[in-house]
Amino acid sequence: MNSTLKFARRAAGALYHQLIPSREEAALRKLEASAGSVPRRTPGRIALLDFDLEYADLLSFCPQFADIFVRRHLDFQSATASPRILDCGAHIGAASLYFKQRYPSARITAYEADPALCAMTRRNLERNGAGDVDVVHAALWTSNGDVTFRAEGSDSGMIDGLSGAVDAAAVTVPGLRLRDVLARERVDLLKLDIEGAECAVLLDCESVLDRVDAIVMDLHEFDPRDRQSGRVFDCLTRAGFVFSLDELLGQHWRPPVASPRSPFPGTPLVWSLTLRAWRE
Repeated sequence: MNSTLKFARRAAGALYHQLIPSREEAALRKLEASAGSVPRRTPGRIALLDFDLEYADLLSFCPQFADIFVRRHLDFQSATASPRILDCGAHIGAASLYFKQRYPSARITAYEADPALCAMTRRNLERNGAGDVDVVHAALWTSNGDVTFRAEGSDSGMIDGLSGAVDAAAVTVPGLRLRDVLARERVDLLKLDIEGAECAVLLDCESVLDRVDAIVMDLHEFDPRDRQSGRVFDCLTRAGFVFSLDELLGQHWRPPVASPRSPFPGTPLVWSLTLRAWRE
């Protein structure tokens, strides 16, 4: 097929999706239209697809919904109809709802550190037919015991003291060592979205990562002086994983950015990407 025909087919496909969106694309348009008129960090409730969802911040939920339900970034192939899934950083429960939609018999534990979001996760799951998901209020970390958590109210809350910690209300929450969880059972999928804690947590878990079959994670780089990606890649390689990277997002709105004196002034130095790891 020549390049002209390929381009024409891609253009026709894009036009088709604009004119005749899927249910998920139509729901995203509804969500984005609503977000334009709702003030930031204003809790509310919205009907999307077959779901009745509470949200904490509609604008930050838009890209989450797009990634999970439209682009299906969390999709994975399981050898069993009842995969064991750990949803680490559950936010309002959308990922767990997607996993239950994909695998109704999945055995899921959802962990969320922000107490308000954790309560919202529990209500969303119960209201939408996923009440069998075990919801745990905890920040996944390298030790057990209370930790200070910066509860930002949307999707950027994180453990205090980590690079890039947001200036938000400090709350004391239970810390839970992920290594202890993995040591107890095999896991088909570890979904990890813990805002900058991923390197420390994965390194602490290295000796038990052989109990995990696949990982999908958001890898964050908040400090240009202390990049963690290389350490994460080395850890996963030592543990026998192959991995792939995509969906790089430069957070130009979040300091620092490259100085005016650099060859690339204004280039974002804070970024995140999606990492998928598995065994072959």
